[in-house]
Amino acid sequence: MRAVWLCFLFFLLITAAFGAIQNFASPILQALYGLSITTAATALSAYLLGGAGGILLGGFLAKKNDQESLITLALGIAAGFAIILAAGILPGWSILPLMSAIGFCTGIAGPSRDLLVRRAATARFGQAAFGRVYGFVSGLDLGLAMAPVIFGQLMDGGRFSHVLIGIAVLQTLAIFTALRVGKSSLRLANRAPSSSANQWNSIR
Repeated sequence: MRAVWLCFLFFLLITAAFGAIQNFASPILQALYGLSITTAATALSAYLLGGAGGILLGGFLAKKNDQESLITLALGIAAGFAIILAAGILPGWSILPLMSAIGFCTGIAGPSRDLLVRRAATARFGQAAFGRVYGFVSGLDLGLAMAPVIFGQLMDGGRFSHVLIGIAVLQTLAIFTALRVGKSSLRLANRAPSSSANQWNSIR
């Protein structure tokens, strides 16, 4: 049960960070770096394309590496890049590749995230319950809905760099949550299995 809620929190954190970038990256880059609307929108596109590339590579890496370590490395680098971006000291030409790198690192963590949730779900409830548990823990809609609420006030107050720092904080918290999920999954896997159906019914 604890692992399931940790998975839910993990999804919530990373999707809230994504929602903040998706909604506010363009005006933030215009304010901090004086980019035109077109260039700022292109930077957001670079982030999304980088994310797609990261997911593609992440699918191969997730099968060959420890998922928690891969998530920690990828999201840690993405959070570091977000803080560098928040400093407002970079030359304008570097914004597009840096946004692409943030998206790429975030994307790499995606497949490992899914495998981590699968491991936690099957360790607790058995193979047959993965789909139901995944649907339960997926805080995608809630995370995306929370991002404007959390960061909208900072945007209204002109604290644009604080939004980027907040994104880095969310990604860092997601790392610690992923590590906790991994530990919980390992502990559950070492226990004697009980009735998967009864365990699943206990959280509905």
